[in-house]
Order: sequence, then C-alpha cells, then structure tokens
Amino acid sequence: MARPTRLLSPTALLRRNALYKGVFGGSRGWEVVGAFMWGPRVCRRLFGKTEEVVATERLRAGQFVRVESIAPPTRKQRKALRRAR
Repeated sequence: MARPTRLLSPTALLRRNALYKGVFGGSRGWEVVGAFMWGPRVCRRLFGKTEEVVATERLRAGQFVRVESIAPPTRKQRKALRRAR
C-alpha cells in the first residue's frame, strides 16, 4: 500500500494555504490559521534549548557512567553573585 506523501497531509495543506492565501493573498482568516500552524514551530526554533556535548568516552566492560544535573541557582543566589561582581 502506498503511503501518502507529506505534501498531501492535512497540516501541510493548512500551512501552505495559510502562507499563500493569508500572507501573500491578504486573507485575515488564513493569517490567523497560519499563526497557529507556524507559531509553535518558529518558537521552538528560536527559543529551543540546544545540546552541548561535554565529553565523549568509550566504556569498557565493568565501567559505568554517573550523570547528574546541576540545579539552577535560586533568585537569592543570583542576586548575591551579581552583587559580588
């Protein structure tokens, strides 16, 4: 059975119509649809967190890795750091 292409998916059609009919065509309704369809994707790209590779090591049998996250400083700690500068 053939799989439908992404070009014919409902979300792709909505995005395309919002772009052509709303942004280029001037339809206010399609601009609103476009804001809802494109908004989350643009926000994720602009404000999303980026990965940072700290270290890469190959483990042998019997070795293990312990991964911990550092808690972010509290507001009080941030203020104290700013005053210390």
